[in-house]
Amino acid sequence: MSTAMEGGGAYNAHASAQAASATFGLDQVRAAATSAPVDPGGWVTIADYGASEGRNSLVPMSAAVASVREAHGADRPIWVVHTDLPDNDFASLFTTVADDPGSYRGPGVYTAAVGRSFYEQVLPAASVSLGWSSIAVHWLRTAPGLADGVWPSAATAEEYRAWAQAGADDWSAFLTARAEEMLPGARLVVVVGAAHGEGRTRRSGAERAMDEVTRGLGELVDRGVVTEAERAAMTIPAWYRTEAEWAAPFADGGDLVLEELRFVDLGDPLWQQTPGADYPGAVAAALRVSFGPSLLQGLDPDRRAAVATALFDDHLARAIAAAPPGPWFDWRLAVLVVAKPG
Repeated sequence: MSTAMEGGGAYNAHASAQAASATFGLDQVRAAATSAPVDPGGWVTIADYGASEGRNSLVPMSAAVASVREAHGADRPIWVVHTDLPDNDFASLFTTVADDPGSYRGPGVYTAAVGRSFYEQVLPAASVSLGWSSIAVHWLRTAPGLADGVWPSAATAEEYRAWAQAGADDWSAFLTARAEEMLPGARLVVVVGAAHGEGRTRRSGAERAMDEVTRGLGELVDRGVVTEAERAAMTIPAWYRTEAEWAAPFADGGDLVLEELRFVDLGDPLWQQTPGADYPGAVAAALRVSFGPSLLQGLDPDRRAAVATALFDDHLARAIAAAPPGPWFDWRLAVLVVAKPG
């Protein structure tokens, strides 16, 4: 299953909520960069896990590069390695890094990319000086499935157990891969969507919007735009973990240590950024570029754009515009700092 974001520059253009989220990890990434270890070859390697088209990586990567320079001098060579799934739009990423005025590019700073799932090792053992991941590890490798709805809040008790296990397995796999890649003394900073509450009472903060997406799919079935079978196969593989779930892999020791785990009640950045008449379109575009590709990936490629337009740009935007004005999301963030002792 792929969870690559919509390409062609669309994610860069409509991921402002994700950009707002990343700011809550900047102090941590600066501190981690200041103490980042140098590999035996004299390099500092910064890994960006889940980069998409790159624009939201520019601020944290710039902060990391500047802090490395302060700690290790202007001549220290730095690799910035962006990773994402093979079908990610890496062309847009490299164009963004090359041309955006906010880019981290500079003398002695080199850019590379790896097209591989971050649930496996993507870089050589003991090569990473600093890791960064923002709004990415809530994605699961596979969706356990739902009898009804597209979002795990619709899960039955049995389905919920399967989703929780998948969330635990993937978080463990992510950390295992990072433990192999990180140099002794390296740190990994993760900013990611988290759950409100614990157990089956948890909320992601996106339930209202996802319920409307589900209703919209029902209308598309009624109109013959998608079939019942296609609709039944549509699930968004996202899992928003609780405090206990984030902390669980560190309870019994291991190669990594959880140095910091804090939570930020973010609310709805889109409502703060684009209140009023522009808000419905902003929400529709943001959900389309972020969740549309995984939701609609079972459709023939030549139909996906038309269905995405009907579902998000038409149905969802109209539903939001018809509702009383107000935010549709209540996002919560987890900010984690993970260290590999050295």
